[in-house]
Amino acid sequence: NTSMIAVIMSNRLNPFFANVLDAIESRAEQQGYSILFYNTSEDRDKECKAIAQAIEHRVMGILLLPVLDPDERTEELLAGAEDSGIPVVLIDRDLHNSDLDIVLIDNKKVVYEGVKLLIESGHRKIGIVTCPEVVKKGKTRLDGYVQCLKDYGMEMEDEYIYPGDFDEKSGYQACENLLGLPDPPTAVLVTCSSATLGCIRYLNEHSLQMGRDIGLVGFDDISLLGTLGYEITVMDRPMKEMGEIAYDLLTERMASPDTKRRRREILLQTRLIIRGSEKLQDVQAVS
Repeated sequence: NTSMIAVIMSNRLNPFFANVLDAIESRAEQQGYSILFYNTSEDRDKECKAIAQAIEHRVMGILLLPVLDPDERTEELLAGAEDSGIPVVLIDRDLHNSDLDIVLIDNKKVVYEGVKLLIESGHRKIGIVTCPEVVKKGKTRLDGYVQCLKDYGMEMEDEYIYPGDFDEKSGYQACENLLGLPDPPTAVLVTCSSATLGCIRYLNEHSLQMGRDIGLVGFDDISLLGTLGYEITVMDRPMKEMGEIAYDLLTERMASPDTKRRRREILLQTRLIIRGSEKLQDVQAVS
C-alpha cells in the first residue's frame, strides 16, 4: 500500500506510548500517509501476527516498539520485511541481535541523574521502583541507580529495590512495600510513568506530601498531573521528538532504500524537570 505505514506498539493508553503515537500520526498526516495501528498488549504472538499482517498489506514501512520479551520469530519477520523492501525502525526498546535503526534514550544516565539529585537533596536511603526493560546489558535504569550509589560511596540495600511493572497498581504496591519497611527509604525514584501514578495515589491515600514527608522523583512529564496541581520532579523523555525522529528515519529509508546500510542508533537527550518533590523537610541538602 503506497500510502500506509504500520505502527506496532503495546498500549496506546500508556502516557508514553500515547505521546509517541500522537507525534507519529501528526507527521504522517502532514505528509499524506495513513497509519495502520496494531496493539500488541505486550504479547509476543500478537506482535508476530501484526508484523506478518503489515508485510501482507505491503505497507511502506514499519515503526515498532517491541514487546518486553520478544522471541526469534520477531527478528526473523523483521529481517523478512527488510529483505522485501519494507524498512523497519525500532522505538525505545532494542532487540537482542538487531541491526535495525533505532531511536532511544540513555536509560542508565537518566536514572543516574535522578538518584544524584536525591543524594544532593540530602537523602541517604533511596528506594527505586524498577520496570521491565529491553536494553543492552549494563545500560539499564537499575544500572544507573547502582552506579550512582557506588559513585557517592553509598551502600545498596536490596530491600530498597522494588520490581514494578507498567501499571499504576505496581507503583501503589511498591510504596506500600517500601514505606512499610522497618527502616523505610526517605525518597522513592520511579522508573516508568504508570507506576509513578500509583505512587502518587498511595501517598494521597496515606496523607503523605511529596517534598515534605517523602522525596519522590517520577518518570515522564505527564501533563495531566500538572493540570491536577501535582508539582512532581520527573526524569523526562522527549516523547514527541522520539516519535518524530523515528518517523523521519523511516521515511528517509522509504525514499531511498539501500540494502548496504549501517545501523543508525539515535540517542536522545533526557532532562530532569525539578519542581521540589525530591525534597524532604527533615533532611539537609548537600551543597
